[in-house]
Amino acid sequence: MKRLFYSTDSLDDAEMISDEVHQLGIDDHHFYVLSRDESGIKTHHLHGSTQIEKTQILSARKRAFLLAGATALALLTFMYFFTDLTNKFLLQALAASIIGGFVVMFIVKLAGKSFDEYFQLLVNEHLDAGDVIIIIDVERSQTHKVETQLEGHPKAQFLADSSNLASPIPD
Repeated sequence: MKRLFYSTDSLDDAEMISDEVHQLGIDDHHFYVLSRDESGIKTHHLHGSTQIEKTQILSARKRAFLLAGATALALLTFMYFFTDLTNKFLLQALAASIIGGFVVMFIVKLAGKSFDEYFQLLVNEHLDAGDVIIIIDVERSQTHKVETQLEGHPKAQFLADSSNLASPIPD
């Protein structure tokens, strides 16, 4: 799935956008709003929060751990099935896999942390200016349809897109 981020001026606009994307088949579990106006979120019957920090929407660090584990497992699997190293040097093969996993985790975690921090600053900047952030998770096959619909919406401003791997929209 792909995660799309948009901003708009008001919760009224967010509610209109919500109605439009619901007509395209996006349900409430894939549509989320961030706004400093907590009571407004409830009165507009939107699914959302006042702070991005209260959610797990930004998760580049989680993806780093997943990638590191997968790297260590792939390295160990490769050594076990395609070389004789594991028969002769089992402890060294395990150590190499673990070290490889940690190196990948460190590099990706640094990149992920800086992405998460940058994006959190961007979102908070918009929220502090009174904007409403709209987050929509879409299947790859729906992406073009949703993007086209929102390009035609005068109040929807595209911010970014990302993966939603390991970062579900909160209930």
